[in-house]
Amino acid sequence: MLSTNRRQFLGGAASLAVVAPWAKVGLAQETQGVHSILNDLIRQYAAAASSMTNPSVRDLYEQDGFQDYLEAYPVGDLVDGFVWEPGMGAEFEGPYSNLPIKAPFTDYIPLDEGPVLDPDRTYRIGFVFHGFNHPWLISLADTVAWEAARHPNIELEVIDAEFDDSRMGQVIDTWITRQFDGIVLWPAREAPMGPPVDRAIEAGIPVVSLDRRTSSSAISSEVLGNFYANGLQQGLYLKHVVSEGNMVLNRKDLGSTADSIRTGAFLQAIGNTDGFEIVGNYHTNSQRSLAFDATADALQANSQFDISFNTGGEEALGALGAIEEAGRLNSGSSGKIIILANDDAKEIMANIRSGAIDMVAPYTPLIGDVGLRALIRHIGANEGRNEAPPRLIITPNLPMVTRTNMTIEGVQTLTPDEWLYAYGPAVE
Repeated sequence: MLSTNRRQFLGGAASLAVVAPWAKVGLAQETQGVHSILNDLIRQYAAAASSMTNPSVRDLYEQDGFQDYLEAYPVGDLVDGFVWEPGMGAEFEGPYSNLPIKAPFTDYIPLDEGPVLDPDRTYRIGFVFHGFNHPWLISLADTVAWEAARHPNIELEVIDAEFDDSRMGQVIDTWITRQFDGIVLWPAREAPMGPPVDRAIEAGIPVVSLDRRTSSSAISSEVLGNFYANGLQQGLYLKHVVSEGNMVLNRKDLGSTADSIRTGAFLQAIGNTDGFEIVGNYHTNSQRSLAFDATADALQANSQFDISFNTGGEEALGALGAIEEAGRLNSGSSGKIIILANDDAKEIMANIRSGAIDMVAPYTPLIGDVGLRALIRHIGANEGRNEAPPRLIITPNLPMVTRTNMTIEGVQTLTPDEWLYAYGPAVE
């Protein structure tokens, strides 16, 4: 039986079906094109950030030092000229969630199924993260475990540090002592995880981070998603549908990459639209209940509440719950409170179909397989078998999802039915 904070999954132990990855769906929009379009827009809005005309937006942007975070966040091309199209990817049942998954990037940094590197050796790899009870994070663990299962000589140990940075550091130190071959981690915050990663690297153990960054300058690789494109697209959508309104921000934990980049990019996108006023700014730390409470407080404090910006899906669902409970969903100045979301949970998609949530910028958790394949390449490089992958591994920018197809500053949106990669339990 698997405990709540520690689960083991041995490579090759599960039977996971893989389907043909090259089918196209919906509009068959090539996301390599979207990747480039969004990178160009990111550069355009970053250049305009120094001359923001909206004082409410500018004050928060400067107060929280978003410029420093955004300047340091990499925006670039995909590894080896990879081209991703909607419909690509493998389908399987999540080893931990037991939910159906279609992972979008299983052909990125590809690795053939079967034994890796030295077939006569077992490679011990640790994956430490936070949140078996969080739908986004358990989906991340599912993809790491799926990739491990494809290679019978990989033994994967998975530990949930339960949002305790000190515990995560202790786990890494234990694996260093046990001389593991490699480590993959999902760090909640950057600064605390730099020293443990440095200690692993100094011991000759390659380390790959997923999604969020650490403060280590020696880390082997970082698999980074499209935080910048997320926040930017929330701003682009908002400007496309309205030009003014009072807004409340539900943000992730202060100092996290997800908060710094998404919120900063959103503010860059709307910073020169003078009609927006920030009337509430909360850190709700990826918790639906905290976002509910913060939004309820903001509804009481503001007779006019027009826009709910959320840095994650759980925040958006909490905000929606508070707005609906207060009977205020259709009270915005544009006829409805506009709810902006990140993360593409199936529950979010259901609310976009119904019109309760207006848009989502997908940020897929289904990237753990990319990190594990990169780590295997690093182990192989240490053994002189192959070249190491790049330090920065950027995953494709993904287009926003809206109830109906729209074209917004050159970005063609997809509908929920065209987006095949939603994660989490199905919602009617």
